[in-house]
Amino acid sequence: MRTLMTQLRPLARAALLLLLTTSLTACATDSAHARGKKAKKRTSKSIKLTERIVDLNGPITDGMILKAQSKLYKLDEASHEPVWIRINSGGGSVQAGLILLDTMKALKSPTRCLVESKAYSMAAILLVFCDERYALDHATIMLHEASFGLQGEDPTNRSRMDFITKYLDSIHVEIAEILDMKVDAYRAKLRDAWWLLADEALKSRIIDAIVTHIEYESGITKTTETKTTRTYSESRQEAPAKQPQIPKRR
Repeated sequence: MRTLMTQLRPLARAALLLLLTTSLTACATDSAHARGKKAKKRTSKSIKLTERIVDLNGPITDGMILKAQSKLYKLDEASHEPVWIRINSGGGSVQAGLILLDTMKALKSPTRCLVESKAYSMAAILLVFCDERYALDHATIMLHEASFGLQGEDPTNRSRMDFITKYLDSIHVEIAEILDMKVDAYRAKLRDAWWLLADEALKSRIIDAIVTHIEYESGITKTTETKTTRTYSESRQEAPAKQPQIPKRR
């Protein structure tokens, strides 16, 4: 009997080891699938665009920003539903962009941004300050130390440039806070320009999700037609009753 038990022990150990190995493998596989589903859920997003859209296409100029600002005010006055800002811009005027940035902060309507192709320089700064931030799969984003030029030999140019630089420094501090980064680490990224693909922008918290499906919702205005029927009363004057005729005497 002891001999039989001695022979069975190695087999029992081997069976137990095999069972443990199989269980660990299954757990690891399930965990990997769970992580994959979670990552897929986190990175992909379906959005619904409405007619409340402001487009920033091309270089950021005073003219573009004034049109965008005017439309934002009108949309915000109409309702406080979310406003979409659709960006396809390589950047441009810092001062013009700051006008739109301050306008966005003053709105009661939340702002949602979609980068379709690119958002560079000032366009990327506008993206970061939106309440919700999205990008298409092949969109690219670039942040860098903002540069600007002043024309002429006006002695006040130097003080003006120092003032704008100081203002932009405060903007970069806000961006670092939004991205949950230390200011020094953020500024180091900007030193040689910070170029990002959509998935890199997602990891860096510059965008909230990569858009894989878009629906368009157009507002339908219902017109109610009220028909009014007017009744005109016509007053008729009746002819006087005929008086009985008296026969003539012969």
